[in-house]
Amino acid sequence: MFLRIILILGLTFFSSDLLAKDVGGKTVPIAGVFSGYLLGFNDDADLIALRCNPPEGKFAWAVTSFEAWGTMSHLGDSHVYAEHCSYGTPGTGPDGTYGEGEITTTADNGDVLLGTYTDGISFPAGELIGFMDHFTFIDGGTGRFTFASGGGVEIGTVNFDDFSATLQMTGVIAYKKK
Repeated sequence: MFLRIILILGLTFFSSDLLAKDVGGKTVPIAGVFSGYLLGFNDDADLIALRCNPPEGKFAWAVTSFEAWGTMSHLGDSHVYAEHCSYGTPGTGPDGTYGEGEITTTADNGDVLLGTYTDGISFPAGELIGFMDHFTFIDGGTGRFTFASGGGVEIGTVNFDDFSATLQMTGVIAYKKK
């Protein structure tokens, strides 16, 4: 129930941006549910300097990575690998915000769908940590996703007892030919 409320709020918050995009091609709804793991927080200073460019007033303290498996419409059984920059505020430390995310979803036939995600926020959700962000599909995938576009909202949870994670993605995707 908690995730449904967050999904509704997220769709409401991001819907104007999502619907305003001219994604081209045939636009269809897309949804996926995944289970996997938080792989870790890489706090290597060289990697952070190379990978992260935090917003003004923030610093990046780690590159955070996830891996999950599940099913997504138009992809079937799929594998997801995602990583992003985790931010903090000077004087306070890590604040639950993140961005500069990159997500790679591999479909059951091997086609690869690429995306980015931004405006992430983490929050307590009972014994879990919840998260929500906005994703955008980008050119550069393979097969039918070579020129994919669109986007939506992803929400999920992480259990820090065993680092298990859940992820739900809802939005639109367009297949276009160039």
